[in-house]
Amino acid sequence: MRIDVKIDGIDEALAALNPKEYKKALSKTVRRMGQRLKTTATKEVRKTYSIKANKLKDKIKTRTMTDGNDVAWRFKISGNQSSLINFGARKTKKGVSVKVRKDRGRRVIRGAFIATGKNGNVHVFQRIGKDRLPIESKKTLSIPQMFNKEILDKAKREVEANYEKEFKHNFDFYLGRG
Repeated sequence: MRIDVKIDGIDEALAALNPKEYKKALSKTVRRMGQRLKTTATKEVRKTYSIKANKLKDKIKTRTMTDGNDVAWRFKISGNQSSLINFGARKTKKGVSVKVRKDRGRRVIRGAFIATGKNGNVHVFQRIGKDRLPIESKKTLSIPQMFNKEILDKAKREVEANYEKEFKHNFDFYLGRG
């Protein structure tokens, strides 16, 4: 997934002012706006899903790249299906209770149990059939599926609304230092 933000009129400022300070200010602004995008998107996902912020942020990789006068910021969301243990899993008499979405109630998975898997991580398991084994780990949608187009568009609008103010602040800072 790629998000581009285009601001007009910056090239004229580069020609008129100190290019070194401009590049520093642009680089810092792109980094800060990238972090704002990540934070806003994470908050929006958490309004819908009952997942901890650190579980979301672990699956988001960010990177600032520079090429000449161009500065870009990459936002990559990855991950497989999430284990139900990440959604407030609690053991009950009938099984395991989980709450995936905040707008819906808790759901009980009958016959499920919480245990440590082979890799040492805790999961919600359920038996397949009547025998003791085999068992399967119960999962739900993946982290990238939680970041839908509506959430990313809202985060992008937040960045576009604050980009100019942030750039001006950083540019004034670097000009004042020099």
